[in-house]
Amino acid sequence: MTFPFNQRWGLKLWRAAFLEPPRTAPVPGKGAVWNRGRELVEGATHCAACHTGRNVAGARKSQTERYRGNIALPGGEKAPAIDHQSLRTRDRDVNSLAFALRTGITPQGDAFGARMGEVVLQGTAYLTEADREAIATYLIDEHDSG
Repeated sequence: MTFPFNQRWGLKLWRAAFLEPPRTAPVPGKGAVWNRGRELVEGATHCAACHTGRNVAGARKSQTERYRGNIALPGGEKAPAIDHQSLRTRDRDVNSLAFALRTGITPQGDAFGARMGEVVLQGTAYLTEADREAIATYLIDEHDSG
């Protein structure tokens, strides 16, 4: 890497300014399935890393664009919006989203492309059905993940 990106002190400054703790704490009043989905989406699977836009410093725009897609991924790739409104607009429900996380196939018969295809093949396909349903439940439900 070239200067200034090869400087460790710069990473410490960036983390101090932008690093957010994972939003995995259970939310009272939500069920066990929803909270398990929150734990997986916000923690282990870190869906926001790709599906949330970033600012000029490379930090996620978590407050304004959380899960609303990202058109500027490395290599010119894009990640679609997976916020609850976008998923519902595309007629996703818990069953269809959980199926897509297992197979990589959408309800319309399209296949997940690029990196999301890899996420399914090397990750979500190996989760339990209950965990895929928990992820889908959390993403489909209207919520404030803050």
